[in-house]
Amino acid sequence: MNNKFFPSNFLFFMIMLMGTLFSLSSSHWLTMWMGLELNLMGFLPLINIKGKVLEAEASIKYFIIQSVSSSVLIISSIIMYFLTMSWYSMFTNTIISTFIMMSLIMKLGGAPLHFWLPSITKQMSWLILFMILTWQKIAPLFMLTLLNTNLSPLMLISISSTIVGSLMALNQTNLQLIMTYSSISHLGWMLSMILINSTLTVTYFIIYIIISLPLFNKLSMTTGNHLFMLTQTNKKDTLDTISLILSLAGLPPLLGFMSKLTILISLVNMKMMMVTVLLLLGTLISLYFYLNMSLMLMIKSYLMFTPTPSMNLFNPLITLNLLSSFIIYPLIMIIMMYAMIIFNKS
Repeated sequence: MNNKFFPSNFLFFMIMLMGTLFSLSSSHWLTMWMGLELNLMGFLPLINIKGKVLEAEASIKYFIIQSVSSSVLIISSIIMYFLTMSWYSMFTNTIISTFIMMSLIMKLGGAPLHFWLPSITKQMSWLILFMILTWQKIAPLFMLTLLNTNLSPLMLISISSTIVGSLMALNQTNLQLIMTYSSISHLGWMLSMILINSTLTVTYFIIYIIISLPLFNKLSMTTGNHLFMLTQTNKKDTLDTISLILSLAGLPPLLGFMSKLTILISLVNMKMMMVTVLLLLGTLISLYFYLNMSLMLMIKSYLMFTPTPSMNLFNPLITLNLLSSFIIYPLIMIIMMYAMIIFNKS
């Protein structure tokens, strides 16, 4: 994604990677917190990958927010330890579980604690933006699955994230802000199933990464970060970019539709009709700015339909996105049915 990568950055990248894996491989809440802090220490220097003043400002904001949320997390964990005398126990205290949940939601950038995320991503490089919106969410999402909390607050956060992320992206002209608010909206879909069926959340998250990786690569090749700059992209990449944008919007029969469909079926099976309607409402709102981005690419010229063969590292992912109706959809349905059977038996 066209960023300078110095040898020292490889060390920071490995520290960030090791911190996340440290959290994922632990069942001890104290070591999970240590993994989050290790991840933060490795990621902060990577934000300053270009050495700009705005990146330094973003890294300070990111450090403050992550430190506040980590402080709430470790204090709540210590209080729970004194109540249960165990670091391994599931959190059963409703108040403490709520504090821990809100600290993890702040780390994820979910509404209403999303205020910090757009302010640091506006002038960020596309590579670091992709890492914030994907890799940095893995450990907090995993920790959320371990909470034994009430479902209602998390459903409320899920609905608010989907709707707020869609509404805030409507009047944006900055591509990075649009992708940020889009990520907040998609986070709402993931949170809706994280305590019910974490398998669907993992599937949705993997599909989001598969769509976002080639899309961010395409968007990083534009001459600027504003919406009208999409008209200056390479003609051979136009149709690929449109398909990825529409897939992120969740239009059938693309890959993004399959992940939303599985969650909708699960919510309907559990008789959560109001949650289903509100999530669909947020998706319909977000469909406006996704179609707006597609329109900016379509109005370029009729020559955009001229087929031009190109070799790209992400071509397999783009092909997977287009052929999802025949390959991925049956696989997802099998996984979903198996996971729901396990859930119903439990």
